[in-house]
Amino acid sequence: MVWIGRIFHFIFKPFITLIFLIFIVIAGGVCAFLIFQNIFYVPDTIVPSVIGDDLEVAQEKIYKAGLQIKVSGEEFDENISQNSIIRQDPIAGSKVKEHREIYVVVSKGGKFFSVNIPDLRNKELKEAITIIQEYGLTLGKITYTYHFSIPKEKVIAQKPEPGNITSKDKTVNLLVSKGSY
Repeated sequence: MVWIGRIFHFIFKPFITLIFLIFIVIAGGVCAFLIFQNIFYVPDTIVPSVIGDDLEVAQEKIYKAGLQIKVSGEEFDENISQNSIIRQDPIAGSKVKEHREIYVVVSKGGKFFSVNIPDLRNKELKEAITIIQEYGLTLGKITYTYHFSIPKEKVIAQKPEPGNITSKDKTVNLLVSKGSY
């Protein structure tokens, strides 16, 4: 019977040791998980809406929410004033971790063109329209009025005035004579 005790002791002792080591590793892993979960916990926050806000106002709103702002680009936009936010990512109302970057696109305002406006005064209406087209401009509103000295169908005035200008559009409006009273 002594030999049965030796075999049992030979098999049982390493088995108990192995179970004890597995228990220690699992307990250590659980403790490490619980400790690191609390150390590296980052709270959630809600992304504020900054679309249409001036860049400085948007920065303040985003910083107050515990987030960071990053300008990802600039675009021309006729409807949103210069230096205001056109769009954001992630969108307003999204739930994100604090310290995350919020990407925004900033408006450059309306697109301006440098345009050379020809002098159309005292030109026939048909000739003025041809010149407008040759310059790559757009004919705007034509208004007719009586004039005591400028003959019928001749341009009295134009808007914008002739010369090099910076403008958001290339439209030229004309005031045309109906002849004398």
